[in-house]
Amino acid sequence: MLKERIQYLCDKKQLSRKELTDGLVTQAHFSNILAGRYPLPDDLAQAVAQRLGVETDYITQTDNTEEHILREAQRIVDMLSAQASSISEQSVNVLPDRHPALTVELTTALMKATYYQQLNDQDAYRYVHQSYLNVYLEHFGRQDHIQLPTPLRQALLFYKIQHFRSLGQYHDVLHQLELWLPLLAHGSETWLTAQQIRLEAYVHTRQLEQAKASFETITSHIYQQRMFHRLSGLYVLYSGYCFSMEWTQEALTALSMAEAHLVHTQQQSDTLSAIMNNRIIMLTRSGEWSQAEQEIDNFQSIVQMQPQEVQQQWEPTLLIYRCDIAWTRQSWGKLVELLDMLRACTLTADQQMSLCFYESQLSLSAGQNESFAEQALQCLPYFEQIRQQERLSVLYEGLATVAEEQRRYKDAALYYRKLVYVLRRA
Repeated sequence: MLKERIQYLCDKKQLSRKELTDGLVTQAHFSNILAGRYPLPDDLAQAVAQRLGVETDYITQTDNTEEHILREAQRIVDMLSAQASSISEQSVNVLPDRHPALTVELTTALMKATYYQQLNDQDAYRYVHQSYLNVYLEHFGRQDHIQLPTPLRQALLFYKIQHFRSLGQYHDVLHQLELWLPLLAHGSETWLTAQQIRLEAYVHTRQLEQAKASFETITSHIYQQRMFHRLSGLYVLYSGYCFSMEWTQEALTALSMAEAHLVHTQQQSDTLSAIMNNRIIMLTRSGEWSQAEQEIDNFQSIVQMQPQEVQQQWEPTLLIYRCDIAWTRQSWGKLVELLDMLRACTLTADQQMSLCFYESQLSLSAGQNESFAEQALQCLPYFEQIRQQERLSVLYEGLATVAEEQRRYKDAALYYRKLVYVLRRA
């Protein structure tokens, strides 16, 4: 791993390999050192470190994988493999960004990036990549690197899993999980986290028999080991499985079970938010609009008891819930009113795309085909990227219909083909 650290430091200092070794050693000999064919002499290590502006041990200890190093890296993996909302920001911030052993340093960066991604802290996530990770991911991110120390492999695989989850690429999630699970201690908290992610991936990829079996395995283990703090989150996932099977009542019952076990949950507010979110979506999709609106009102009453900053963060989400009901019921006047309120909020990228989607549907309902097409094409790439099938089927159908009316039959055929593909996967 010395080669990768030297490359990183050269990039930071804007030094070429030739400039680094000029007058110290031939480039051929230095390449053999970096390849592990020859040892790194102490005097050369000191000279290279000086030119790179680092301590000598930052060069000499790069490849250190002694037991205490592996224990430290494993501690960081175990700590940051938990649900991000249960980890204090201070405990993450105190982890040093620099360590003489690259195993510890790179593990820390990967786990921090995963933590920031789960919290949707895009600024911190972007910074850790631009300032550090991008260089190393060029070398370690494209392959599974069986020879990497186990804690670093765990961190890299967990990073990839969370990356693919964020993109909705659940077949890739399952592939990485099969590599990650054998590295985890059976029955540990991290092992349970992996099992629950696998259940989630099975549901999203419509592998419903595997999802059912996975749920039963996790439930059995939780009750045997009395790990009841896991039950609420598990029932939230199971509700998604039931809804995928069109067992709406059983899905709602699973959410009630999740709510009943909240008393055991460490992060009750986050789990309650997930429960209410799922319930609102399920009731809306099932046409139980009055019940969905009542659930939104209940959610809003909980939010209103929070600090002003939290209320502002949740306001767009609550409005989007209401937009979804208004759109589903084709209450266009109500949708206009809600979209005006939504535009006045500070929106995330996802919320901005939801706004664009509803604007497109409003334009289509008014026969404003040009506006609809412009708005639909603006948000379509986003929903294609995250593979949100419900939105895609609506957009493809609308774009195909408009293209057909405008006698753009080639475009219409393309969108119809995409619509058929989405419907087959639904």
